[in-house]
Amino acid sequence: MTRGLPMTTARALLRSRLLTPAGPAALSRLVHEARRAGQNPFTLLAVTAARWPNRAAVIDDDGTLSYRELLSRTESLAHELYRHGVGSGQAVGILCRNGHGFIEATFATALVGADVVLLNTDFRADALAAAVSGHRVTTIICEHESAGQARAAGEAITVIDPATVAQREHDPRPPVAKPGQVIILTAGTTGTPKGVPRSSHFSSTLGLTMTLLDRTRLRTGCRNCVAVPMFHGFGLGQLMLTLALGGTVLTQRHFDAEAALAQASHHRADALMAVPVMLARILDLPQAVRARNPVPSLRVVILSGARLDPSLARRFMDTFGDILYNAYGSSEVGICAFATPADLRAAPETVGRPIVGTPVGILDATGSPVGPQVIGRVFVGGGLPVDTYTGGGTKDVVDNMTNSGDMGYFDKAGRLFIIGRQDDLIISGVRTSIPARSKTRSPSIRVSSTTPSSVFPTSSSGNDSPRSSSRGPAATSTRPSSGST
Repeated sequence: MTRGLPMTTARALLRSRLLTPAGPAALSRLVHEARRAGQNPFTLLAVTAARWPNRAAVIDDDGTLSYRELLSRTESLAHELYRHGVGSGQAVGILCRNGHGFIEATFATALVGADVVLLNTDFRADALAAAVSGHRVTTIICEHESAGQARAAGEAITVIDPATVAQREHDPRPPVAKPGQVIILTAGTTGTPKGVPRSSHFSSTLGLTMTLLDRTRLRTGCRNCVAVPMFHGFGLGQLMLTLALGGTVLTQRHFDAEAALAQASHHRADALMAVPVMLARILDLPQAVRARNPVPSLRVVILSGARLDPSLARRFMDTFGDILYNAYGSSEVGICAFATPADLRAAPETVGRPIVGTPVGILDATGSPVGPQVIGRVFVGGGLPVDTYTGGGTKDVVDNMTNSGDMGYFDKAGRLFIIGRQDDLIISGVRTSIPARSKTRSPSIRVSSTTPSSVFPTSSSGNDSPRSSSRGPAATSTRPSSGST
């Protein structure tokens, strides 16, 4: 699969117009910013602001900010972090809902070299306190509405509200430090949330970025509604993708189906990034509401974070056209498969084909690969999977591939299907059987003959790492499942 990465990258860069030459002045600024920030994630914002300074970067509940304004606010917040003694080797918690505050907090923390710990705004008090303590967070950046929650998470927590930080437009620009890590937390539905550390090296996400651009054909300057929470891996990834394209992030603190549709209609959105339940709520809006908010410009809808029901996929495409994509992954393995509208029309239960450069294998109980139509354990390779949590604990690794925790199979066309979680199956040594959902879709599917026992789905709801297309905790408008990276 890595052999196809150069070709995919070339197509993606050409189609997205990222290779369109910048003007001499913009090019000079761009090169300067790239040299200044290096491998720090802050480079992404700095380079984009250098190329398109006056373009709208984010439109949220507070209005519109250009890239120049967003960069200035981010650097002012970085000055504030430095003033509080925050730097390399420390951890900063980001407790913000979707909006410019989240973006500023994330990039400012990266700029000063601290670890970025993305905190779920819907964590229970004990889960938040455990996450803060477990990652040695001493500073939390949050908005006013979450200040009390942040202070209650620890006795010696410094709380900073981005809205109250003085703008330092005429001060010297803050120095860019060596990058820390970005830590994404699992849902914590079965106990304390686990931290999944992510590398800041751009090379680790190259295959994913190029695959998404190649298959969706999103282009520079696109306007993308990021409805999924940005503190989840999927939301963070779609935020970064939009900024990399010099696009405009359309978002709101709280998801409301009618408001989201109205925002997409008013700003002529090119794409929508959401979880399946959000799409269902948009489809459930009265016809008169949908008619008031047409979205003729919408050409890409990417879902992740919970299982996509085939009936929902068909219903959406029958209503809005074949513009639906489905991403499969988890906090630990990242997004490893991506379904196009053609995939979903041909096989509505599929989670798509592997990301270019990301090996996905179906292994039996002995760790050996199995063929098409045979159910086994899903393992993922490449640069995105993480096999060790920040607080300890590991995932199984076989041939440099990490166990996703899911059971699934490939069909003969190379499409991946997920049938459930490995820890949601009970073992029986008496006979061989496969889940009813898989039976009804394809009678020829079988369990690997080297698997010594059969598997049956259980009703357990415990799952620390919900997958985008496998059973996970039910998503809601305020707390979707954290399905991917």
